[in-house]
Amino acid sequence: MEGLSRQAIEKEIDESLLRLGTDYVDLYYAHVDDIETELEETLETFDSLIKAGKVRAIGCSNYRLSRILEAKAISRSKGWASYCCIQQRYTYLQPRLDADFGVQVSADEDLLAYCSQHDDFTLMAYSPLLGGMYNREDAVLPDAYRREDQMTRLHTLRKVAGELGATPNQLILAWMLQNHPRALPVIAASHLTQLEENLGALKLSIHSDQLDQLNSACLT
Repeated sequence: MEGLSRQAIEKEIDESLLRLGTDYVDLYYAHVDDIETELEETLETFDSLIKAGKVRAIGCSNYRLSRILEAKAISRSKGWASYCCIQQRYTYLQPRLDADFGVQVSADEDLLAYCSQHDDFTLMAYSPLLGGMYNREDAVLPDAYRREDQMTRLHTLRKVAGELGATPNQLILAWMLQNHPRALPVIAASHLTQLEENLGALKLSIHSDQLDQLNSACLT
């Protein structure tokens, strides 16, 4: 990884625009926090890209809340563009407290609370379906998600999905879109049927009592 220095960012955006064959991108991410580079340098560079018309908005990914708040304070004091969203690992099941995702950062309660209070800061969720694990009855939980209380969550998820005539995958995506704070899931599909299933989540309407059941199971 080249980090978030001015030189690295400017090199990457120019190469990206060339590959895409476009003059600008709508959203440009700082995908991994770079503690070796001063936030001021990173944010000033992003702001200059927006002023140059190469970028419309900036977001961050795999940042701790403390770093997000620090970055926002700097942008505010300098009059620079501010991060408008955070892309974080997030799914219905909660990881163990000692889970190690390397450079990836899971959305925690502090971040969720912050997003709930700030409508101008959007949570984007990557790995929302854990590789399709939720739809497989015989699936083995990834080590990072092996907790004693996970079966309660899975049982509740499948129960509500059955009531709605939906797959667990569809319910998770709908839950993210209809919960508070709302999370926009970042999805992928290896074939058309998976894409159609994922898009089916947009047609689901989760009743308030069902939403309460799903969220209560998350607190056990």
